[in-house]
Amino acid sequence: MTGRFHRRVWHGRVWLLTLWMGAGKFRHAMIVRGMATGSESFAARRVAVLGAGTMGAQIAALLAERGIDCDLLDLNTRLVEDAKRRLLTMRPRVVDDAAALARIRAGSFDDDMHRLADADWIIEAVVERAQPKLELWARASAHASDDAMLSTNTSGIPIAQIAEALPPGMRGRFLGTHFFNPPRYLRLLELIPTDDTTDGTIAKIRGFAERALGKGVVLANDVPGFITNRIGCFYFLAAMRAADEFGLTPDEADALSGPLMGRSNSATYRTIDLVGVDILLDICDNTRAAIGSPTERQAFEPPEYLREMRRRGWLGGKAGQGFYKRERHDGVSRILALNPHDMRYGEREKARGILPSALGAIDDTGQRLRALVASQDLGGRFAWRALSHLLAFSAWKAGEVADDIVSIDRAMRWGFNWELGPFETWDALGLAATLQRMDSDGIALPEWVRRLAVNGARFYRREDGRTMQATLDGDYIPVCG
Repeated sequence: MTGRFHRRVWHGRVWLLTLWMGAGKFRHAMIVRGMATGSESFAARRVAVLGAGTMGAQIAALLAERGIDCDLLDLNTRLVEDAKRRLLTMRPRVVDDAAALARIRAGSFDDDMHRLADADWIIEAVVERAQPKLELWARASAHASDDAMLSTNTSGIPIAQIAEALPPGMRGRFLGTHFFNPPRYLRLLELIPTDDTTDGTIAKIRGFAERALGKGVVLANDVPGFITNRIGCFYFLAAMRAADEFGLTPDEADALSGPLMGRSNSATYRTIDLVGVDILLDICDNTRAAIGSPTERQAFEPPEYLREMRRRGWLGGKAGQGFYKRERHDGVSRILALNPHDMRYGEREKARGILPSALGAIDDTGQRLRALVASQDLGGRFAWRALSHLLAFSAWKAGEVADDIVSIDRAMRWGFNWELGPFETWDALGLAATLQRMDSDGIALPEWVRRLAVNGARFYRREDGRTMQATLDGDYIPVCG
């Protein structure tokens, strides 16, 4: 094995077709092109982060390492000082130089809210529940300056709901941010504006995040799960259902759904262990409760063994066991894999012929995927089942979770460390060929995809030296950024 396939490394963890046409689409295009005013001039000299939990503390460390002074506030100062000490021992490493953490000034919600008046950007990152966020913003809004940018860091709580805690005059400077854990390593930052968020606010935060923090920014719509959790959670569930259908153990499915399929080394089940079984279940349940389509609600119904794992406390790495656990016996360490159907751990399975033998030698991701899904071996059938459902679901969500397909592809590449996003994968497999196979499998597709296939088109094409992306109304527009 050579090249990118051999070098894939996991850096972190990893959740009803509605077209935003007319003014909304134009607004998005203006922001993407950097034409909204003020983006170049905005520079956050001091940022306030509210909440010193896992994400809040790491966001503060990211800012501090980039030379930005930061106030980190929580219920009391001791919690913040403890969080700063934990930053020094976290793996992967949070900062290269521990002296950078001196830029983080600890404080408490009760005693130090007045410091928010000095912040150019206030990022709230408290517990992932709406009510605490609403209560904190009601307090923080009284201290924020008249020109500070404001954001709530969340992986799925509706941004418009949180914005209700702010006075109407401040809502234009407020939006959602979804940093990915660990924020130092994962490139993606989802920005989620509300209907009240001004173009200038989006452009300022986007420009600063790209220039000062090195982020790849995508705009997501304020819908359940945004881009990544909506599509990513669906994909993990689809991969687990495919593994169950074909009788694959977690370690066999991971051997297939990692670098072989252009994914990270943590693949599927190891990623769930890293994220946490409880977190995945919360995303599934919250998404299912927020969506209206019965078909989609069914797609987000997790397998019962995930709930049983939560009942037993087998939550993944943080609990010492999940789909995998490490066991030491007579001085020898070994990793056992769970059979979720009898809830017993055992030796990891051998490949037992599920992999086409020559695939590992194919360095090009698209070529490797074509060969994999064309195989009638067990591994090829598993890969096709998981990928075909991902592609179809992504097509149905285009226009709902994001306004263009490149935002979906970038979000999944930058947030989950995939080599190809869903629509890039589809182009690599060939739209016409896969459409025929999906039809035979009974997989429903939106009409805009069928029109592309009938015309022999692709999702991306080159035109006059530019990369163009297909739109839902049959046109092509430039890929920007």
